Amino acid sequence: MHMNGQGAGKTPSNPARVFRVAGWVVDPPSGRISRGAEAAQLEPKAMEVLEYLACRPGQVVSREELEAAVWHNRVVSYDAVTNAIIKLRKAFKDDPRHPQIIETLSKRGYRLVAPVGQLEECTETTETANHDRARAQTRNRWIRVGAATALVVLVAAVGALFWQSPWKVTVGTGGDQARLKSIAVLPFANLSGDHSQDYFADGVTDDLITGLAKNADLLVIARDSAFVYKDQPLDVRQVAERLKVRFVLHGSVRRAGRQVRINAQLIEAASGAHLWAERYDGEMDAVLNMQDKITQNIISALAVKVGGGERQDLGAPLTHSAEAHDHFLRGRQYFYLYLNRAENKKAREFFHKAAQADPNFAMAYAMLAWTHVFDAMNGWSDKPEQSLRNANDLAARAITLQKALPVAYFVAGLSYRERGEYAEALVEAEKAIQYDPNYANAHVLLATLLFYSGRPQEGLERIQKAIQLNPHHPYNYSFHLGQAYYILRRYDEAIEAFKRSIESSPTSERLHVWLAAAYAQSGAIQEAKWEATQVLTLNPGFSQVRIQKTFPFKNPADREHFLDGLRKAGLAQ
Repeated sequence: MHMNGQGAGKTPSNPARVFRVAGWVVDPPSGRISRGAEAAQLEPKAMEVLEYLACRPGQVVSREELEAAVWHNRVVSYDAVTNAIIKLRKAFKDDPRHPQIIETLSKRGYRLVAPVGQLEECTETTETANHDRARAQTRNRWIRVGAATALVVLVAAVGALFWQSPWKVTVGTGGDQARLKSIAVLPFANLSGDHSQDYFADGVTDDLITGLAKNADLLVIARDSAFVYKDQPLDVRQVAERLKVRFVLHGSVRRAGRQVRINAQLIEAASGAHLWAERYDGEMDAVLNMQDKITQNIISALAVKVGGGERQDLGAPLTHSAEAHDHFLRGRQYFYLYLNRAENKKAREFFHKAAQADPNFAMAYAMLAWTHVFDAMNGWSDKPEQSLRNANDLAARAITLQKALPVAYFVAGLSYRERGEYAEALVEAEKAIQYDPNYANAHVLLATLLFYSGRPQEGLERIQKAIQLNPHHPYNYSFHLGQAYYILRRYDEAIEAFKRSIESSPTSERLHVWLAAAYAQSGAIQEAKWEATQVLTLNPGFSQVRIQKTFPFKNPADREHFLDGLRKAGLAQ
């Protein structure tokens, strides 16, 4: 990126827009910054971020504000702003631990701390401002005329699309196209006046997310991110902006004895328009059919073209037994607490009751399998190998009962991974995504398996997709993002990702291990050695041999690359 001498003395292409940052001359039109004999070329988006910050020196600017200003509310990956900041720091030779140019404020945003001078673009002269306003007024008159004509065409086109053909959504992680049919199902409010009924309202929400997520033409936000907004004041437009979706489904559930009422509304967030709303009344036995109707009505409202077999499965009832379904919902409430061994055991007991009430309840067996994997993964099982075998058996039974059951394949993949059978795990993860393209956790699982299989670029794309589907993701998403960047030798981006994870999980040994390696490979040996001391503080018995088993690279070059980083950091035991 840095160039010595060549071109450093050139006259900026537009002196009126040139400004200075801490002794550096910044020329936005050419995309260059220079200081004496040094010069660097910035990517356009990195330069736009710098300009935006320079217009607000000393002010904290949030990630969301930068995304809106620089990317103009396009759907971009979570690390788009981070990558721009990394490139700016590299160009300015700014140390993020002791910043002189750009400071990161945890969970708040970024601030330009260096002095800024000669920034005419932000403080226009009267003559320039009047000239620009006159041009803008002329341009806007034509825009309004064009918009009026285009609106007539657009309404007709949208009407045709709505009733005749699908709006295909790209599989990638960025671009406006991905937002066309993106939806968040927010937690349905419990209007029963009884908090013990929360599990039921949450269950309705979960089932709707599950049903919609199976459609490849929709981008459906993951449960983890949707439930961040439970019991929060609802500003549909703000929530949609944070989750990067176009549509929001929300509603309420009221249960009195065996009578149930479900209200649901589908809203286009930007306009606030209600595309569809409906009320369903019935007895408990009819709840599953209500959910099925809601799912299919939403799909129809979004004009998704669904084939016969797929359409039947999208919102197919999990079970026809109200008793089994109630046990299942209670079990899922305990399971998603992710708290401890005792809560996991309670979840397993309810899933077992659900399977007893309906021996053909495939999802109950799949979730039952997941509780066994959780026991093994978290050290809660006295016999982890037996727990993993139980999980595999239960997942297989679930798949026998219902082939198109994503969670069953996901759990089987987890179990195989924990047993060190990585090829089998990869196959199961791919099947989970085949049946549910919006399964964020399955994308994460597949990403990790791709890393270790010597396919890091594919793994990076999967983890970026998972982050798009689950914007309010747990810390392990950023950790796996950092792993991908490290293996691809993109160390600055890896460091930022690991640091984000450490903010949420400061005592995680593996995070400090990888951050130490990334610092070392980037040449920041002092920071690497500091992270190494954190590793040894957390685990005085740290061993490279154990670490190699924990991160099983198939490619010897990838393994050596990781171990080389640890050795450089001083973790050579």
